[in-house]
Amino acid sequence: MEQVILGLVLGFAIALTSYISRLLTFSGAVAAFFLAAGIFGVGGWKWTVPIFTFFCLSSLLSKVGQARKARFASVFEKSGTRDHGQVLANGGVAGFLALWQLAFPAADFYPVYLGAVAAATADTWATEIGLLTRGKTFSIASFRTVDQGISGGVSWLGLSAGLLGAGVIAGSAFFWVKDMRILGFVAAAGFVASLIDSILGATIQAEYECTVCGRSTERKEHCGMPAKLVKGYPAFDNDTVNWLCAFAGAMAVWSFQNVFLRGS
Repeated sequence: MEQVILGLVLGFAIALTSYISRLLTFSGAVAAFFLAAGIFGVGGWKWTVPIFTFFCLSSLLSKVGQARKARFASVFEKSGTRDHGQVLANGGVAGFLALWQLAFPAADFYPVYLGAVAAATADTWATEIGLLTRGKTFSIASFRTVDQGISGGVSWLGLSAGLLGAGVIAGSAFFWVKDMRILGFVAAAGFVASLIDSILGATIQAEYECTVCGRSTERKEHCGMPAKLVKGYPAFDNDTVNWLCAFAGAMAVWSFQNVFLRGS
């Protein structure tokens, strides 16, 4: 009960601070409260430190180079202040795994949980730092040069940032994981999942074209007019792809464990 109460206090503090500092909208703060309270209430610091690391460092990165990133505001579906959809897209799989651990305490879902958090971190860092690159951005599907900010576009700086982000999450769990191979799986899974996110972004994620200015965008409306769908499917927006990215990270860790640790 003490852990649950402390989880509620921690969740409220995170939500309030994030809302006041405009990192989250009101709906995003509410979602963050329930997510943080639930994860801490179930797993304590062991489960909280990785996702807290993701949230704090990713929030700081979102503030780096704001002047340069401002020119992509009309490209992305949502603004830098994250709403409940974005919070759940990045942390929903992790929250579900925490509840799954509560329901089945004999099993160990911690490694796949780390995979989900590492995937969200790798994807977020690749985007936030990749937008700062001065080099070329190319489509992960066609390898052709594309405009910065386009879904499925990657850069060497962004790819490196994604790998670093996944590694940071693996490192955040160092004190709670006995087999160091697991941490390697987590870092690899997070990076692989971020690549899957980019592939989905380049293929099935909805991309629109403004009928006024002709710019590519994730938004269904641009320049005050409905935009034209030119690629992908409307059901697969950025939040949906982020859900799939986190799920891919969890499944990648599970797969690595079954392949490399079977019988050990």
